[in-house]
Amino acid sequence: MSSRFDWVILLPLCWMLTACVSGETTVKQAAQQRWNALLAGDLQQAYQYYTDAFKQTVPFEHFRNSVQGLGLWSKAQVQKVSCDTSGSQCKAEVEVTVAMKMRGLPKPVETSDLIQETWTKEGGFSDWRYVKK
Repeated sequence: MSSRFDWVILLPLCWMLTACVSGETTVKQAAQQRWNALLAGDLQQAYQYYTDAFKQTVPFEHFRNSVQGLGLWSKAQVQKVSCDTSGSQCKAEVEVTVAMKMRGLPKPVETSDLIQETWTKEGGFSDWRYVKK
């Protein structure tokens, strides 16, 4: 009886831990893909990573006109992702590099900063979306 009880407790726990690791991996990939689209200037692709609520209230045309940083961003790399215990929300830490041309300097000056992004699970098993703040 004891071993059956152990399995009843351990199996959901293992599943939850696997879901967290899987969520972190999935969010890391999605966040990087969103940034890759932004860097490439593919705003239509980047827009697909936003939550349904955002897309219902902000039409693509408005989104396209409001994106700032296009052409200044030179790199973006997702550093780490951590999910909450529910497995339905994750924080992604992204290092974003901006390159600015400065008068009198032969090469653009680059500076980087870490930004925090929030991602939430919508709908299906792996449908993660970026939460615009």
